[in-house]
Amino acid sequence: MVQRRLDRYFRGAGTAVLFASLASAQTGPAGHWEGIFTQNGRDVRVTLDLAKNAKSEWIASMGLPAGNLTGLVVAGVEVDGNSVKFVGVELMMAKFDLTLGPEGEMKGTMAGAPGSLPVEFQRKGEAKVELIPPSPALSKALEGDWEGWLGPPNVGRLLAFHFKNQPDGTVAATIGSGDEMRLPLNDVKQTGQKVEFGIKIGHGSFEGTLNPEGTEIAGQLKHEERSTPLTLRKK
Repeated sequence: MVQRRLDRYFRGAGTAVLFASLASAQTGPAGHWEGIFTQNGRDVRVTLDLAKNAKSEWIASMGLPAGNLTGLVVAGVEVDGNSVKFVGVELMMAKFDLTLGPEGEMKGTMAGAPGSLPVEFQRKGEAKVELIPPSPALSKALEGDWEGWLGPPNVGRLLAFHFKNQPDGTVAATIGSGDEMRLPLNDVKQTGQKVEFGIKIGHGSFEGTLNPEGTEIAGQLKHEERSTPLTLRKK
């Protein structure tokens, strides 16, 4: 009888510990979230997947269910206690400022054109963050910082690209200069002197040829049906 009571007690205590641990796990912002905001009298639904990577860094991606879009690029993720901030890069660079509430919801604002709008998210499950797949490392000649004018020099737009090989055999490839947020490139590829990469956030791509001296990449920047000459020079 005593043993049976002890068994029941410890089973109950184990169950309590399990539920307590599950409840504790759900107090943080990690997870798959579904949100809604109203713009021009129309409800817009968005999703957010938020988690930590193997380096304990916060990573995220977003989605637009109405367009069946997932894996939209998110940058600048900052989590501090119940505060969650990030930039929805492919959502017009909207800046999200959210607070995790006592009921497990996240509420706040998304700031961007045409202004600041209230937004609310509800957690719906485990996070499934979709990041841009890594690209293989490049040659030493391509590593470093590159710049090129889209349009006439000192009149058009100066684009800056950065390539840094990683210990795991991939390359960290980004676009952005000065105070701009550096954003990831996709599908980076080098075949001999031929250089290719995608600019997912701008719905574009670049194809060029590295000169023998390794100082310039002359090519074309493509966006939809348009193609514009672009020469990148190593800094």
